[in-house]
Amino acid sequence: MTVISNEEYHADPAISASQLKEIGKSPFHYWKRYVDPDRSPSEPTAAMRLGSLVHCAVLEPKELLQRYAVGPDRRTKEGKLAAERMLADGIEPVSASDFEQALSMAAAVHSHPTAGLLLANGKAEQSFWWDDIATGLRCKCRPDWFDGELIVDLKTCVDASPAGFGKSVAAFHYQLQAAHYLAGTLAKRFIFAAVEKNYPFGIGVYELDAEALIHGSIARHNALQRIQDCRAIGEWGHGYTDGIQTLQLPGWGLKDNTTITSEDF
Repeated sequence: MTVISNEEYHADPAISASQLKEIGKSPFHYWKRYVDPDRSPSEPTAAMRLGSLVHCAVLEPKELLQRYAVGPDRRTKEGKLAAERMLADGIEPVSASDFEQALSMAAAVHSHPTAGLLLANGKAEQSFWWDDIATGLRCKCRPDWFDGELIVDLKTCVDASPAGFGKSVAAFHYQLQAAHYLAGTLAKRFIFAAVEKNYPFGIGVYELDAEALIHGSIARHNALQRIQDCRAIGEWGHGYTDGIQTLQLPGWGLKDNTTITSEDF
């Protein structure tokens, strides 16, 4: 375990869970984002910026006012210059509404009987490195919260209900992330604390079942193996396909009962 800045962690070339998800799209996507020497710098989206603000408010509240402050109106020239000065001083300007939203979400998390208890002991943003046993590839992870035995991963979402967050797990491959973090930290459990972005900021606390974790471990291994294979041959493809591939309709598409006639063409 090592304590370093978020910038230093992301600059390290070891393989993260985010990289494993990217190779899942295609080797081309992975190469363009993480390998290409001429790659464009990755800019965080508005949702990612809010997520970082909420993470700080929940997990590192003592750092909040050192990293963030309500900024000026950037629609004016003076406002843009003032915002640039704040950034130069290491303070990220945010809107008053985003700051208030983050504080409300943090209060909701800490007032939840289970989420609050899980975050009572432990540390935020610890960094871990290890060599994957199967491939030998250097890996890394940075748990949101870790007490030596249990990882808590904070997720902001639109729907924190069991059904809603379950869809998020599948859509964003959180099972792969859980498997990667468990492998790197040797933690006994990986818990999600999901908080909704909108009032009343509902909370859901979840742990994946054994089947989901097995699925995540297999996906993780396949992704690492794919990276290793691409590195070995020095070939990363050109997108989702390199040639012409026959495409089938998904199951839901075949259930469409709409009648199509020759006049539709």
